Amino acid sequence: MTTSLIINADDFGFSPGITDGIVTAHRHGILTSTTLMTNMPDAPRAIALAKENPALGVGIHLGLTQGRPITRNLRSLVDGRGDFCRGLPALLAKISTSSRARRETQLEWAAQIEFALAHNLIPTHLDSHKHIHHWPPLAKITLELSRSYNIGFIRCARETPIPGYQTTPAYTLLAHLAAKLYPQILAAGRRTTDWFFGLSATGNMSTKTWLTLLQHLPAGTGEVMVHPGNPVGLTPHDTRLLSQRTLEQETLADAVVKTRCADVAVKLVHYGNC
Repeated sequence: MTTSLIINADDFGFSPGITDGIVTAHRHGILTSTTLMTNMPDAPRAIALAKENPALGVGIHLGLTQGRPITRNLRSLVDGRGDFCRGLPALLAKISTSSRARRETQLEWAAQIEFALAHNLIPTHLDSHKHIHHWPPLAKITLELSRSYNIGFIRCARETPIPGYQTTPAYTLLAHLAAKLYPQILAAGRRTTDWFFGLSATGNMSTKTWLTLLQHLPAGTGEVMVHPGNPVGLTPHDTRLLSQRTLEQETLADAVVKTRCADVAVKLVHYGNC
């Protein structure tokens, strides 16, 4: 088997600098795919830029912990200002115990998908901010929405280890959840990649990391998760990845990385054409 790579940038539409960095990494580098945060302020401009770059596959980055919801009158998922609550453990606990929170999540995530459709953008796949769609109650909602909107692919973050990169305890839990999600995706008639990489090197997809990965590529179709972008105007409160985004953007256009991709004859694809 040959290897096909989906190189996906999370957080499209998060901010103008991140949006522009993703487009630059696609135009001048090896980036093939991205996922759009439709509830974030730069989402409309990101969609316009995606239409100017039709070779860039665009999925939906479902979110509950960043920005404001699209759906009005949510109560269980927002703080006193109407913003999504930022605390991930508290969110997952509420999702697990509150039927109202699950109903409001389904409404909000449907609205996030419909925002893209209303702007004539057909999503290639679904994933989520902070990988929360792997949490079992949210996995169920994701699978239901993928069927309702006929979105054929869902990210499953079953991390493929490479030498020198180890997962954290949080990512070990995510790997466990991903192993449970994988057969559910297939049973629902959806598809995912054969392998995934990016958790253990989040914010550090440097030239060294890429060269190591390209030396140990599994066969089949894999997704490599990246976070390129210009962090201008952002603070640590907004995102823990700041200068790391600049590093990853520059690396995606690195001549050494591009040449090595050509040397190992990987096929660069996105979820819509793999």
